Amino acid sequence: MKTYALTCLVKSESSARQLCSLIEKVEPTPMGVGFYELDERNSIWEIEAYFKEKPKIGIIALLEGLYETNFNLSALEKVDWVSKVQRNLTPISIDNIYIHGEHHKDILALNKKNIEIQAAMAFGTGHHVTTTSCIYLYLSLLKNKKKFTNVADIGCGTGILSMVAFKTCKAINTAIDNDLFAIETTRSNFSINKLSNRNIIIKSNELRNSRIYTRGKFDLIFANILFLPLKNMVKNVSKHLRPGGFIILSGMSNKQAILIEKIYLGHTFKRVKILKEGSWTSLALMYCGKYKRK
Repeated sequence: MKTYALTCLVKSESSARQLCSLIEKVEPTPMGVGFYELDERNSIWEIEAYFKEKPKIGIIALLEGLYETNFNLSALEKVDWVSKVQRNLTPISIDNIYIHGEHHKDILALNKKNIEIQAAMAFGTGHHVTTTSCIYLYLSLLKNKKKFTNVADIGCGTGILSMVAFKTCKAINTAIDNDLFAIETTRSNFSINKLSNRNIIIKSNELRNSRIYTRGKFDLIFANILFLPLKNMVKNVSKHLRPGGFIILSGMSNKQAILIEKIYLGHTFKRVKILKEGSWTSLALMYCGKYKRK
């Protein structure tokens, strides 16, 4: 049985977002749609969509005209991508954290905090630099004697960052994502790693679900997502962080991080640590709240 991949290039993030939104509504309905920045210097974004049935040529032509792009449609032989990815993912060791797949249970590190990840169809196996940067920043806060008991993970993906927080300091976690595959994957991973039922998963676009308010003020928020939501959610984040609490931001290019930091500084945050890896930047910021920034 074949599946079909539809790909194209556009010249801005806003165009990529708009086009993805339109592709999600075409018939037959795609199994998944996504985009990422292919060339930061020239602001080129690639869109990928996958279908069980061949999409209609007329719709593709219409979208090409609207966004001045050319789609490439290719047929793919059916592959069990989840099993394939799980077999090929190598374990990750970061300080006292050991992240592994099901196929590496036989080489667990007994002196480390072991976390088993099933990638399924969600992001966040720990292999992408934005995820590892979040973990490094988090561990640096622990080394500076910071303690976290109430943690939120916005865009949780597989729940990896929530599980790191639980395994290292028994934090109560609120994992948040707007994608049902991510929600189900995180729920499965929480079960596999024996997180208590006080750790919950909420389907929400950023922090907009009213259930999140019942979790109280957070002392740490992870947000490994995209530039625009990071930019737009700063006021909402301020409502959910206690003064003196921290947020770890990732998913930004080096250029985007300059603007993001400026925005958050304007809302009484101050930088604690910055980590750059290639073209990606991650930030650890403290929320000063009603306190004056030094």
